[in-house]
Amino acid sequence: MSALVAIFAIFLTSALGLFALLWYWLRLRALQEPRPKKPKKAKRRKGAPEPEPEPEPEPLPVKAGRSRLISAASLAEAEAANAAPPELDYFDPEPEPTAPEPEAPEPSLPAPLAAARQQALVLRQHFPPHRAQQTRSWLGGTPVLPGAAEWPSNPATGKPLHFLLQLDLSEVPPEAGLGLLPPEGALAVFLDLDWGPGDAFKVIHAQGYAGTPWHALDVPQSLAMAYGDEAALAWPWALTPAHGTQILPRWPVTPRLIALPEGEAPGWPHTAATAKALLHAQGESDLPPALTIADFHGADGQGFEPAWYGYPQDWISVQIASAALVREADRASRTVLHDPYPGLDEAERAAQLKTVREEAQAWFDHALNNPALAPLGPPLRKAFWDWLSTHRALAERVIPEAVEAAIETTLHASPEEAAKFPEDITARVAYRHALARRTPEGVIAPPPARLLAPATGAAELAATHLLLLELPTNPAIGHHFGGGALQWWITPEDLADRRFDAVVMTMAG
Repeated sequence: MSALVAIFAIFLTSALGLFALLWYWLRLRALQEPRPKKPKKAKRRKGAPEPEPEPEPEPLPVKAGRSRLISAASLAEAEAANAAPPELDYFDPEPEPTAPEPEAPEPSLPAPLAAARQQALVLRQHFPPHRAQQTRSWLGGTPVLPGAAEWPSNPATGKPLHFLLQLDLSEVPPEAGLGLLPPEGALAVFLDLDWGPGDAFKVIHAQGYAGTPWHALDVPQSLAMAYGDEAALAWPWALTPAHGTQILPRWPVTPRLIALPEGEAPGWPHTAATAKALLHAQGESDLPPALTIADFHGADGQGFEPAWYGYPQDWISVQIASAALVREADRASRTVLHDPYPGLDEAERAAQLKTVREEAQAWFDHALNNPALAPLGPPLRKAFWDWLSTHRALAERVIPEAVEAAIETTLHASPEEAAKFPEDITARVAYRHALARRTPEGVIAPPPARLLAPATGAAELAATHLLLLELPTNPAIGHHFGGGALQWWITPEDLADRRFDAVVMTMAG
């Protein structure tokens, strides 16, 4: 019996030991796993409402994707996957804006056309003309050309053309010709100044070499008056077309090459550098100012006196002043603007203007019946000025320009009489014949007469042709082109082959 009790005791002790061991193992396992801490409940005061339970935080999204660690075995696959564009499941991406295509560069010009944009062969006028050096280049007058050149005619009408200019090509600096302009002979330009059909013109290259004789071309008897029915508007001494002239004023010139600043656009560069280059080519920057009405007042600033004792010097001077007074009387009779007789009533004003016009017409007719350049003696000069002084209200409006035109006319038409002018008086019209002049406001340098240079305006021909010649409007030398400029063009190939019959003419506004 005691033995059974002992065995039972041993079994019970073993079972309890195993149970304790199992409990101890489970306890250790439970202690190894972390337990989430329970949030402490906030203490609630009496009477306070029950707080709402806080929402449980949503689990963070798990980012799916390829591992950054790529084995060597899958390197090719990974590179292919990275190179391929990603596939989007939900939308197609908007195309990225493409950069605008750059503008095509402006096609480069052939060498002669590009070189002509950076130079100008300008025609510098000699002033006064009777002091010019020996030259065979001039504007107006009559041509003197080498070889067997003949005076050309308008093919449409058969009438002779008017002579504009000639240029002795041996006087042109070699580099100015761009390797294309003939180095010898003369270039002569003729134009229909009667404005006939087609605006006919002719550019002649009269070939001449060392020893070739030059001869004057006779003026055709059938040559029309320059500017035809508009001659009275062109010439200061004319009241009707019949008082005009066939020949333009003759002014000797010297071709001078100037360099021009490189511009972005074609056309004549109106820049300070261009004005400076023209001023240097002129060589006389300080020119006296133009004549004004103050030059016809006495030393005390009063009265009405000639600018110098010798005026009017010839009958053409009387004719110019009388014509100016006739035109001014006609203008005043058509309008009351700037009325010269504000103290008169309408009838008295009309009678006064009629008297002035009739007397001025009488002086004009008297001058027209005498040799134009015949000098006047002191009694005649005094008689004319005394009459002019009786109509001072109108005379003061026209006398500065009339005297200026009279000086110019005598300068180019009669060197002997022009030499008798006081130098300070002659110098007062020099500005009208200068390439550039300095003034208190700055340098004044309008586009000059020129060859192988940029043209005035945006000419379409500039992309394929050289500007052979441009002549701007210049009343001082009888060039009346409607305020614009005449342009003659030729291709580099035609100039090299001396095909001057291929020249075309345009007009720039």
